[in-house]
Amino acid sequence: IDHVDTASEALAVSISEHARVDLPYMAQLTGKDEETLASDLSGVIFRLPGTSAQYVTADEYLSGNVRNKLVIAETAAKTDPELIINAEALKKVIPKDLSAGEISVRLGATWIPQEDIQQFVMELLTPSQYARGKIKVRYTEFNGDWFIEDKCSDFDNVKANSTYGTKRASAYRIIEDTLNLRDVRIFDYVYDEHGNKKAVFNAKETTAAQAKQEAIKQAFADWIWKDPERRNRLVRYYNDTFNCIRPREYDGSHITFGGISPEITLRPHQVNAIAHILYGGNTLLAHKVGAGKTFEMVAAAQESKRLGLCQKSMFV
Repeated sequence: IDHVDTASEALAVSISEHARVDLPYMAQLTGKDEETLASDLSGVIFRLPGTSAQYVTADEYLSGNVRNKLVIAETAAKTDPELIINAEALKKVIPKDLSAGEISVRLGATWIPQEDIQQFVMELLTPSQYARGKIKVRYTEFNGDWFIEDKCSDFDNVKANSTYGTKRASAYRIIEDTLNLRDVRIFDYVYDEHGNKKAVFNAKETTAAQAKQEAIKQAFADWIWKDPERRNRLVRYYNDTFNCIRPREYDGSHITFGGISPEITLRPHQVNAIAHILYGGNTLLAHKVGAGKTFEMVAAAQESKRLGLCQKSMFV
C-alpha cells in the first residue's frame, strides 16, 4: 500500500505495517500534513503529555493507571490547552469509586497507616496512661514487618490479658501476629535427656488464643469504617491507589496478515489475541481447547517478523 485517501485508513496501515502511530508515514500515504491528520483523528489517537508529536491509539492511552494519567494530563493541560481532550477522555473511563462497604480490610493490610492501627489498639485495649506513652505500633517498609514496641508495659490490663488475650498470649502479642498475617501458636518448652531445649505444641492454649485472635479481627472490621473522617480518607486512598487500572482492550481488525494461506480465515477473537501479542508484550492465551491457539501463535510470530518486532521466533 503506497496511498490511502483518509486519515483512518492511514492509521490502520500505520499500525499494521509499523505497529504504532507513525505520523510521518501516514502523511506520506495521504499527502496530508501531520497536524491535519492529528486533527482528523482527534479522540482516536492521543498525544502523550510532555511530547510534541508522539501519539498513541485510544485503546493504549485510555488503559492502565488511568487515574495517574488523568493527573498528568490535567497538569499538562494548564500550559498546553490541546491536552484538555486527553483529560476529558480519561475522566469517562476512570473506574467507578468503590464505597467502604465494597472494600474488605483485614488487620495487617499494609496500606492502612500505622497511626490508624495505633489508634485501634489504644481504643480496643485502653491501656494505662503509663503504658499509653510507651506502646507504639511500627511498620517497617523494607521488610514488611509490623512490631508493637513495649507491649509488656501494660502488664495488668484485663482487656489485654483476658478479654482479648489469654494467660499465655496477651492481646498485644496476638495483634502483632495478626498484623504479620500469622496464626497465634502456643508452645511449651521442655528439655530432653541430653539437656536440649525442645518446643512442644500446646493445642489447648493455641485454640484459646486463636479464638481471641478471631475476636480481635472482628473488632477491627467493626471499627475501621466507624469514624467518618477515617472512612472517607481511607476510601479515597484505596480508590486512588488500587482502583485505578483499566485493562486494555485489543482490536486486531486492522491487521492484514500479508502472505497468509488463503485456506485459513482467522476468527475475530484470534485476530484480537494476535494484536495483544504484538502490542501488549508478555501474553497469556487463556482459550479453551480448540479455540485456535496454534494459529494465533504462528500468525503472531510471522507478523512480529514482518513488522521488525523480532528477528527469530522460538516455540518451546
